[in-house]
Parts: sequence; structure tokens; C-alpha cells
Amino acid sequence: MPTSTGPLVAVVGGGLAGMAAAARLAKMGHRVRLHEATDRLGGAWAPYALPGHDTGPEPVLVDDAPAVLAFPAPWRDLFRKSGRPLEAELARSGYALAPAPPTVVHHADGSSLALPSDRGEQQEVLLRAYGPGPAARWQHLLDSLDDVWQALRPLGLEEPWERGSLDRGLARRLWSRRSLADLADDLGEPHLRALVRATAYRLGTTPEQAPALAAVGLLAERTFGRWQVVAEPRSTEPGRPLDTGRTSVLVETLAARLGLRRVEVRLGSAVEGVGAASGVVTGVRTSDAGTEPADAVVLAVDPWAAASLAPAPTARSLRRSLRRATPARLPRPEHVLLDAAEDAPMPGQPVAEHLHLDADGRPRVVTLRRLGGQLVRTTVDHRADHLEDRPGAGLVTDGFRGWRQRPGTATPTPGLALAGAASPSGPSPWAVVQSGALAAYAVAGRRD
Repeated sequence: MPTSTGPLVAVVGGGLAGMAAAARLAKMGHRVRLHEATDRLGGAWAPYALPGHDTGPEPVLVDDAPAVLAFPAPWRDLFRKSGRPLEAELARSGYALAPAPPTVVHHADGSSLALPSDRGEQQEVLLRAYGPGPAARWQHLLDSLDDVWQALRPLGLEEPWERGSLDRGLARRLWSRRSLADLADDLGEPHLRALVRATAYRLGTTPEQAPALAAVGLLAERTFGRWQVVAEPRSTEPGRPLDTGRTSVLVETLAARLGLRRVEVRLGSAVEGVGAASGVVTGVRTSDAGTEPADAVVLAVDPWAAASLAPAPTARSLRRSLRRATPARLPRPEHVLLDAAEDAPMPGQPVAEHLHLDADGRPRVVTLRRLGGQLVRTTVDHRADHLEDRPGAGLVTDGFRGWRQRPGTATPTPGLALAGAASPSGPSPWAVVQSGALAAYAVAGRRD
């Protein structure tokens, strides 16, 4: 049970955003109660046993999280500001965050290349593959995106999103009149065009619907590199299985941090509504314990669920924001245990990621990881006939106009904040973690 005597904050949703908000609030001195409707923390990132290999003393654990991450700074900031640094926490369980090798990109014409994230190495690879013209256009695009990144920072990345702060000057810097498809077409070279278009599909939208600013993901990877969770060989005990690229290790590490910070975690606790009196949050109504008081609430759930739980002013605002939005549409990852595979990672070696693109840029992402001492192939096929609506994975809106209508962190209800993949910072893992930080600051009224 929490021992702090500070204000009580109820966090609704035990995914990345909710866990991040809870850890920060607890470190600030708040009593924190985290409600999660399912039986585990982590949401879509939660680890689970591979079906058919879930028995015995060492089941093979898999996850649906990306095996490779970009921009680790929000993760490091989260752990540093809630206790021990990330590297120290990972090391305690025998893991580390390490650079990942380049993605091998396979094109529809049968050609392939390994595309590094480093700027200079990218230039060399693209010059050899496509010549000076296309290589220069690619570098110009990514260099130009740096100004887009700087314009985005106060608009939901580092500061809470406020629509009034988006003036015409900022809108121009965000390439408001262009779509991601426009940027792809400007490159001319078919392979590079497909690579840019793939960015939208991997976010659960289309290049025509995605605003041009969605391309900042390409810049983030080039600027901050590609990272993966690996087991440290020197810490591996004899007979202990090695997990390479199982990103849900971060969920397990963050869950341990919640325990250290004495966050009260309630699994199987579905919140049915947020109470308010005189327009101010008073508590939550749960399926397991009825009505419980709270001084503040963070709704770290998808925006449609948030609209159904929030008090009237916030509910109306959310419904207006969602009027022309639909959930991200994504395939379900498929995990297969292999006996052997070409380019397979050996124990302790990096994950192998292959990006197969058709001519339109629709991707099929294949990763090979060593999990539980076994080789596992994970396939995420955005060309599949059936894509699922994933409300918790972000919003699909109509270009820049739709993007600017996304719900922000703050709400019309004092003491109530929102966090998750629908925020203006977007659905990338680092952005979801950052949305939890902004929600914590919003209900705490200060930064830690």
C-alpha cells in the first residue's frame, strides 16, 4: 500500500502511458493508484508465452512491441526522474539497451540494401545505390525535417498541447499544406518513395491521410539511432535463456519501478466513470470497489474510452476532437518458432530486422530474435487483407487539419489529464512515454 501522505491520483490504464505517469507522480510524493482492467501491465507491450510453447519450466516469452526503438531519451528521463537510471535498472536483471544494426530493406524489384541510421553512412549507402541526385534529395528531406522537429517540441512533445499556440508561422514550419505522400513523390526515386510511404502504414494510416510532419520519425531514427534490449553476456548464468530484442523487458523493469515507488496497482479493476463536482474531479467509479475518492485522475486509455469515462465538459470536447477520426488500422503480429534461419541472431547478438516493401510502400516487417534460447520470427504484415482497428494505437485523421484537432494533455476539467498514443506527439513508443510525463506534470501542477 502507498505510504505517501500527498494527494491521491488515480491513473486509469496500465499501458506505457499510464505506467509512465504513475511512476513520475509517485516520485513527486503523490499517492498513486493504478487501475488496469486486464490481468497484466503493459497493454499491447505486455509479454506473453508463445502459444504451444507456454509449458515447462522456461516458456518462450514473446511480445507485440517493436523489437527496435528510436529516441531512447524519454525512457532514460522517465527512469532517472522516478529513481535509478534505466541502465542501472536493466543491469540488475542482466539486460542493457544497446545500438541495433541497420534494417535490411527489400524492394519489390528484388533489390535490397542495409540502411544505416548514421547520416554519413546513409549518404554513402544511398550514393552507391542510387547516385548523387536521389541521395542528395533524401538528405535534404531529412535535414529540412529538423525544423519541423523543433516546431513540434512545444506542441505536445515537451510541453502540453494548446491549440491556441499553433499560429500560422508554426503551421508553415510544420508543412501544413502537404501530406506524407507529397514528400514521398518529391524524392522521385521509387525505392526512396516507398520507404517514406511505409512510415504512414506503420503508424496505422495511409500516406495520403498522414500529414507531412509524420516523417519526423525518419529524422528521429537518424538523429538518435536505433536501439534494442539485449542480455549482457557477462551477467548470464549457466542455463539461463537469453532474450534479444524483447522490448517488453522495459515493461517488466517499469513495473518493478512502480513497486519500488509504492504505487498501488489494481489489476482487473475496470474504471466505469470519473466523478466530478462543481466541475472539479472528485474520484473514480470502479467495477471492483465502487466509488473511490481521488484528488486528480489521469486517463491513459484510448480517446474513445476516455470520452465515455470523462465528466461532461471533457467528454464533449473529446467527442468534437474525434468527430472525423478513426482508430489506427494495424495487422496482428505473428510469432513462429524456427529451427534455423539465414542471418539469424545468435545468443547475445543483435536482432535482425528486415523491411519488405511493395511498390506502393506497404511494408512487411520481419524480425528474428533469440527468445528463451529459441529463434523466433515475428512478422507484421501491413499488406494483409485484414487490418484491425486498434483504438489504443493512435488516431487516423485527415491530414494536418485533422492532426491539429487531436486531444491534448490538459482537459476542461480541473484535475483531469489525458495520455496515450492519440496525443499530438503521436503513437511512437517514446512519444507515448512522453505523454505520460506531460499528464503527470499537468495534474501535479509542476515539473519534477
